[in-house]
Amino acid sequence: MRNHRILFRLAAVLVAAAVFVSGCYHYMPPHSQMDRSVTKPSRQLSKADRPGYTVAMVEKAIRLHDAKGREATLDYYNSSESVDGEWYIFIADENDEIVAHPNPDVLGESLHGPTGVDITGYRHGEVIASATEEGMWVDYIFLNLASGNQEYKHTWVVRHDGLIFASGWYQILPDLSQSAPTKADRPGYTAAMVEQALQRYEAEGREATVDYYNTPESVDGEWYIFIFDESDRLISHANPDLLGMDLKGDLGVDVTGYRFGDLMLTATEEGMWVDYLFLNLATGNQEYKHSWVVRHDGLLFGSGWYQVQPTLSPAATKADRPGYTVAMVEQALRRYEAEGREATVDYYNTPESVDGEWYVFIFDESAQLIAHANPDLLGMDLKGDLGVDVTGYRFGDLMLTATEEGIWVDYLFRNLASGIQEYKHSWVVRRDGLLFGSGWYQAMPSLATAVTKAQPAEYTVAVVDRALRYYKAYGREEAVAYYNTPESVDGEWYVYIFDEDDQLIAHANPDLLGMDLKEELGLDSTGYHFGNDMVNATEAGLWVHYVFVNPATGEEETKHSWTVRHDGLLIGSGWYE
Repeated sequence: MRNHRILFRLAAVLVAAAVFVSGCYHYMPPHSQMDRSVTKPSRQLSKADRPGYTVAMVEKAIRLHDAKGREATLDYYNSSESVDGEWYIFIADENDEIVAHPNPDVLGESLHGPTGVDITGYRHGEVIASATEEGMWVDYIFLNLASGNQEYKHTWVVRHDGLIFASGWYQILPDLSQSAPTKADRPGYTAAMVEQALQRYEAEGREATVDYYNTPESVDGEWYIFIFDESDRLISHANPDLLGMDLKGDLGVDVTGYRFGDLMLTATEEGMWVDYLFLNLATGNQEYKHSWVVRHDGLLFGSGWYQVQPTLSPAATKADRPGYTVAMVEQALRRYEAEGREATVDYYNTPESVDGEWYVFIFDESAQLIAHANPDLLGMDLKGDLGVDVTGYRFGDLMLTATEEGIWVDYLFRNLASGIQEYKHSWVVRRDGLLFGSGWYQAMPSLATAVTKAQPAEYTVAVVDRALRYYKAYGREEAVAYYNTPESVDGEWYVYIFDEDDQLIAHANPDLLGMDLKEELGLDSTGYHFGNDMVNATEAGLWVHYVFVNPATGEEETKHSWTVRHDGLLIGSGWYE
């Protein structure tokens, strides 16, 4: 529990530091990049004015860059001569990797990696990476090279010419263990909620504690306590509908598919932070939740706060495919803000921008593709053929609805790395009228691999694949005969076969045999002539959705059918909804 007690000690510092900075010094950034190189500080700053001296250090570094160039600037700020007591300049490049710092051990480190996370778990590197030319203050815990201690650092950060220039001063951490954090310090307040729950548990026991945190009175705005038992079942939560659910099951998987529950279960008495998407009861929306979780007496106690704008796990690796995908898009957006449209589009049209199966694609305001790893697709329209996958699904229509908040879109697309059609899970964000996206691929499950009826689409494809294998093994006559028997029916699933003239030759309902797909048989009760679409199926397969009588119920229901053209025949199956 040492880590969250550190948080308590930091809580008042956060608030005090913010007041201190805003009260001591008000910085007016240069009006434009054009006059930055000749702008002089409006007054002599001294080290007694620590915010002012810090800003002056950064301005001096920017002037050196504009006068001497990038290489000379990096050389200087990687030297010990550039260090001025506790003040030094550090610089990060366009990829947010540290390229200048007096501590050579951090050179090459990413602001989104471990170097960008302080001892409390605060991801200051993500905030630093979001800096613009206007500049911003970022406060966090960092090693003071002059003292050799972890201290509170107040850093002024400016993005200039694609680089991040920063400097700061240190403040020794006072012992604030008796100070209660406020909601303005969301990490501190969250840890305090959990600590309070642990104290209640020790004082009142398990039953009373669980009962209390299942009451509305225990909820404090967006903060509430959740508790899992020794079997990882939820026993306390602000939403009673979730009680009894298993953290190892669906409850522990967010809407992106990230299994945050697996990470949460590794929590110890030391506590840990876990970030994921979850329903915010206060707003009714899926939002990023930052939870502090502690293991105690075999139980998991936790609480967290919500963040509306999606932020990325800074240490996202390719093992975390959703997180890595979002990171690719975020990186592209930062490049766009730093270097502009033309340079960004040019970069993402180069092979160097491709990272295995990951690459960034960009559509312009007219939905024309202007950046992609496959140059043959450039200029194609997302509203046209490019936005329709091999099943006929118009994923482009959904993709075009993306906003600055971003959306996930799933569809079939050719994986350049494998050369085959695979499921693609893409994160797409609208920015300045452009669409930025990236995604990862999931190989379509081998249809020889068992799938369950809980996956109706996959199960349907598997049924059709099995029918094709049966046809290839036993021939046309035997296959048609088999799929006209009751034994071939599997609940609501059965195989239908149309011949070269689109006449029905196999079906679970023998009364329909001989009917023509292009005529009445292919017309549903809503007036939709699905048969005209179904006859267009190829060997790649085609999904068609229509109303049809379910032989199992005798009722008209919506049917989702997968149909494949093979040897001139149409072979398909579907499920009812």
